[in-house]
Amino acid sequence: MTRIETVDLFLLQVPDFDPNRDPVKDTLLVRARAGQYEGWGECEAAPFVSLAAFVTPESHSTSRSVGASVLGQPLNDAADIAVITRRVGQNSMNVLQAPHLYSGVEMALWDLLGKKFEEPVYRLLGYDRAFAKQPYIVVPFGTNPEETFARMCHSRQAGYRAVKTGWSGFGGGNLAGDRAQLAATREGIGADARLFIDAARIWGNDVAAANRYCSLLNEFAVEWVEEPFDAAALAAYANFTSRHGRNRVAAGENIHSITQARQLLDIAGVGIIQIDCGRVGGIGAAREIAQYADRCGALYVNHTYTSHLALSASLQAYAGLQSHDLCEYPMDTTSLSWSICREHLLVDDAGEIKIPNAPGLGVTVSLDDLQRYLVDLEIRIGRTTLYKTPSIQ
Repeated sequence: MTRIETVDLFLLQVPDFDPNRDPVKDTLLVRARAGQYEGWGECEAAPFVSLAAFVTPESHSTSRSVGASVLGQPLNDAADIAVITRRVGQNSMNVLQAPHLYSGVEMALWDLLGKKFEEPVYRLLGYDRAFAKQPYIVVPFGTNPEETFARMCHSRQAGYRAVKTGWSGFGGGNLAGDRAQLAATREGIGADARLFIDAARIWGNDVAAANRYCSLLNEFAVEWVEEPFDAAALAAYANFTSRHGRNRVAAGENIHSITQARQLLDIAGVGIIQIDCGRVGGIGAAREIAQYADRCGALYVNHTYTSHLALSASLQAYAGLQSHDLCEYPMDTTSLSWSICREHLLVDDAGEIKIPNAPGLGVTVSLDDLQRYLVDLEIRIGRTTLYKTPSIQ
């Protein structure tokens, strides 16, 4: 019987971080080892508090460390991961960072198991094959329409035919200014490109404010608006989707459970459920949400803006669902996130991303490249050391 022997956590941070240059400041990588096998995962969460959730001393029966539910557990098949997931949910119920941390741990367990059986993770999840996805990239508005136009032209010249944009105050009430930004975007990407808007929860719970923007979205053929309201504003979502159609609204990146995803689909009525595998509880939870969305007639899309390790993990969850054909694609080759992997999921000549057909997640962590980002960290209570940065080699 194979048991989980170690789970190592590595806090990586850009040493000279510049928010104008670097899309990602830091991340938390996870390495799990069992027998002769190892797997890797990545947490999409605040790294310091996530790391603490793995080693925190027990407070009471539902406030135990994530590590206590993982280390030493059997890992022989997919059923064992499901058991560990339930243990973490029960024992760390009141450690609110647990889902974010466990997401990366769970990814690593799937990666390890795939390597053990020499199968890609999507096959262990029950899919016979993996369908290619159309990537869309995230290109925020510039500080003015001229800068926005230049950014969008660059994305089109790079071969991308789907773009998500927003931010820079979009949705704040300056309809003329926001219209100019959308006009520059549409001109830059071309009439045939797909366009999505991330409203970044700017309207809170205010449906009337969101309604004022619908004519702009229609004018520039915006397919959907993402996160128009706070994640818990289910009534606002329901009101908006009932008026404008469920397939015009995406949400889900900020949730951290299957139950919350179902509420967005069943109560809020969103038609595009966008899940971050590094927040929601891992690959297994993302797969369950994807299959539920498929049964509901909604579209499942990943939310990924970190590494291609996280991208591969996210894609495994809906690899076999052919009609769910979009993926959010992190493409900044200068970032910390790009340095994490040796291999990357590159866009092919057909403009698609293919999910790796290799064991596990199908990507290799670039250990030598990450050494310069590794943060030397120690957590102690008195003379007891709870955590010390392990060797990444």
